[in-house]
Amino acid sequence: MTLLPRLQRYVWRELLGPTALGLGLYTFVLLMNYLFLVARTALAQDYGWGWALQALALQLPRTLVLTIPMATLLGVLIGLGRLSGDHEWVALQGAGFGPRFLLRSVALHGLVASLLAFGIYNLVFPRTSFLSRQLERQAMVGRNLTANLRPRIFLTDLPNLVLYVDELRAGSKGQMEGVWIYQSDPETGREQMFVAKTGDLYPAEDRSGRIELDLRDGSFHSYRSTEPESYELGTFGSYHLSIAPPLYLEGLRQPLEKTNLDRTPSELLAERRRAAAQPDPVLRRVTSDMVRSEIHQRLALPLASVVFALLGIPLGVARVRSGKGAGFALSLLVITIYWVLFTTLADQARFGRISPWVGIWSANVVMVLWAASAYWRLRRRGTQESRLLRALREFATFDWATRRSRNTTVQESAAVAEPSALPQSGHRWIGLIDRYIGLQYLRVLLYALLSAYVIYAVVELKNLSDDLVKNHQPVGIVFSYFKYFAPGMLTFVLPVACLVGALVAFALLTRTGELTALKAGGLSARRATIPVLLLTVLLCALSYHVQENITPTTNRKAQEVKDRIQGRLARTYGYAPGGRWTFGSEGRLYHYSYFDPRAASFQGLSVLSVDWSSARILDHCFAQTATWDGRQWVLQRGWYRRFPATKGAAAAQEFRRFERESMALDPPDNFARREYVWSNSGELPEQMTLEDLGKQIRLLERSGYDTTKLRVAWHGKLAHPVTPLVMVMLGLPFAFRLGRRGSLYSIGVALIVVIVYWATLATFEALGLETVLPPVLAAWAPNVLYGCAGLYLLLFVRT
Repeated sequence: MTLLPRLQRYVWRELLGPTALGLGLYTFVLLMNYLFLVARTALAQDYGWGWALQALALQLPRTLVLTIPMATLLGVLIGLGRLSGDHEWVALQGAGFGPRFLLRSVALHGLVASLLAFGIYNLVFPRTSFLSRQLERQAMVGRNLTANLRPRIFLTDLPNLVLYVDELRAGSKGQMEGVWIYQSDPETGREQMFVAKTGDLYPAEDRSGRIELDLRDGSFHSYRSTEPESYELGTFGSYHLSIAPPLYLEGLRQPLEKTNLDRTPSELLAERRRAAAQPDPVLRRVTSDMVRSEIHQRLALPLASVVFALLGIPLGVARVRSGKGAGFALSLLVITIYWVLFTTLADQARFGRISPWVGIWSANVVMVLWAASAYWRLRRRGTQESRLLRALREFATFDWATRRSRNTTVQESAAVAEPSALPQSGHRWIGLIDRYIGLQYLRVLLYALLSAYVIYAVVELKNLSDDLVKNHQPVGIVFSYFKYFAPGMLTFVLPVACLVGALVAFALLTRTGELTALKAGGLSARRATIPVLLLTVLLCALSYHVQENITPTTNRKAQEVKDRIQGRLARTYGYAPGGRWTFGSEGRLYHYSYFDPRAASFQGLSVLSVDWSSARILDHCFAQTATWDGRQWVLQRGWYRRFPATKGAAAAQEFRRFERESMALDPPDNFARREYVWSNSGELPEQMTLEDLGKQIRLLERSGYDTTKLRVAWHGKLAHPVTPLVMVMLGLPFAFRLGRRGSLYSIGVALIVVIVYWATLATFEALGLETVLPPVLAAWAPNVLYGCAGLYLLLFVRT
């Protein structure tokens, strides 16, 4: 009677390790993007690391709800695959324990995972979701806008106001030199401009969100563009402005209401009763569908752990000697199928197109039917494999290094029987052993690369599924998006894949004793890393080539397709509230309501000349329209005003109206490029080559714009392709030291290394964006630090 519990404990231990590893891996991948966002936000807004850690901790339950079922499936596939591969499953069958024994053990494992996911989803997640929203709101309400102030950049966060500062005093964020302010009143159409030598910007002491401005030694201009005769001009020694908080803060000051995600099960049931009592039939149906869908989802998602565990029994046992790589690949296939079904049908249920019973539970039902079918085949045919599993097994165990030898003639086969006739390359650095190690590394790398792509594809699909259904887009557009999305992700996933490939490849060589045989044959451990390092250098060159010649085009295409999926209107230029502001050549300041790059025409164009040394505007020209005739600008229906050269003059020195006048200003290409920056600022570095990005930086610097973000991105374009080599150099010492503990242990080490590296990279990039570090140091410091650390550790490897 004691044998059964002991065997069950043994099976549970085999499942626990891979499940814990999968949980850590999947959770890290899904939290990685949020980690970058939180780190940059904390540094940019001076929230502190306590706020960042709290925000990350509140995001963890949301992620665990998704990753616990995924990790359960991976743990069952790898654990049972190991039992089957080492013939322990055969021994259990010989002792009289059949699939029913595994069914009890694995079902209990899945049940524990489901209970854990159910508790997190229904008890922890609602509270953390509400606290996360509160934390984000408090951060936005309490944000100090002076943290966003940068020299020579237009601050547009304030309502109906634009602020420009020529210089900031060292060590301060609110003491300004060379201040220019534009303020408009939408109701009266009145516009005001202030120019001051110095000033202070600070939040109001009452924490109302208002912004206080103290200006010193300057002048002000008040006018209506349509009534230039009403122009008012004055000077001041000191002037105080109290500005209303940004518009988005007004709504944030209202009490935060709970959504369905924030409600506990009892609150959801109460909300369902309130929805059923709605007098409006349309509102009653919509609200009821949303609440019922959330209730069903709170049950269906945790139960997926049991479903995945049951499905993993026949799939894991039937793989015989497929290995851990095939188990990981198969788990990604199952997870992808499940999430495609779940997200698509769940959205249909939320919008009331199908019943929540059908929409939420269909994915689980499909997985149960798959498990029942596979279990029936397992009972009927033993461990006979399906075509899919056989293909995965053959690919995972294929000996690429001996493929050429199978095509040799009988005479050559006889010749290789002699040790002296072993095939050798003409170069001492490239031989049969190098090809064997290199192919082993590439095979694991391909597994890791494919896995990373599938994980990110699932995450992207989940993010886009709501918009896909809402905007009635065809399913085929998703495949078009992923086609363009794939090259742009190479820079991000290749370093992780190279690290995992190197660690697992040498772990396999160590565990099978092949590395010991190589050492006995006179090949040192450091010499064995040469093929891996050379291949990684080639992959770095490939990454740079893709980054420079492929991804600028594919990223733009991917963004276009994503805009269609999300239902965004076609992007046009110049519709920013209050118009655009930009500096041109010869100290000119341009303000316009709309610019059409194709027609090279302005609407509502103002051109000003500003003297920063005396803090005054020299002249002001306004035109309702302006068109480029190929040589100069033709201004129509406007006026021109020149201001007095001495302070205190009450009247303008010159004023005139005009119907049509030509003026030599900056060419239209300058404005077209700036419009491209404004319209695509978030994706600009990824959508341009290194050369084009450099040209854009120089152009914007001449116009007086802050280019810190673009300069960090420019150096990052040089540093990121080198990252795979740095990761491999850092991981190889761990591969030799920990190789005998298995490939799963190596993947765990790789996970830790990746977390530390990306956290360091995010920190340095954030410091670069905050101008704490020079852009070149912010981009290259992580590679230099970890590359040197890897070389140093490699010197102490026993060889």
